[in-house]
Amino acid sequence: MLSKFLKIFLLLSLLLGGATYKVDNANAASIVMWGKTELKLGQIGKATILVDTVLVKLESNGSLTNVRTMKKGEEYRVYSFKSNHGGLFGVGGGSFVQKNEKVKYETPSKSKLALLKELSENPQPETQPNVSSGLEIIPGAPSVFKNCTALKEHYPDGVQKGHPAYATKHDRDKDGWACEPSWR
Repeated sequence: MLSKFLKIFLLLSLLLGGATYKVDNANAASIVMWGKTELKLGQIGKATILVDTVLVKLESNGSLTNVRTMKKGEEYRVYSFKSNHGGLFGVGGGSFVQKNEKVKYETPSKSKLALLKELSENPQPETQPNVSSGLEIIPGAPSVFKNCTALKEHYPDGVQKGHPAYATKHDRDKDGWACEPSWR
């Protein structure tokens, strides 16, 4: 009885102007953030600039040409690695950053790579409603959560399939709701 009342109350609240935030669900659900950068297919890592350093081009004769200065705190996607000149991280467009103490190199976690693969293989259709879960989307809340405990800090009632925070790994009973409370 109580659960039926709560469902009706939530539905009426949303229909009568409950605060909902519209997002482009197709876009939000297909983005995997890693620090300040979006993780992309083909990316093997990221380079964080610890001290201002030089972005270089590798010339056909094997020499390096300075392109510009990369500023401390910037992050760059790394798509390749060359062993020339003590190591060069390929950051796209034929540009490289030299491997040294001024650059921190990291590889993405297996869970982030798995999520990116899942999203790329199962993109959300653009005709889908903005919020199919019927629950508000919290501005600034992450769309990827390690577990249900973390998800419930932002969405205590769980989320429905189609919501940016929904992940199949959190939907143990495969009913289309991730991390739902027992009363649902």
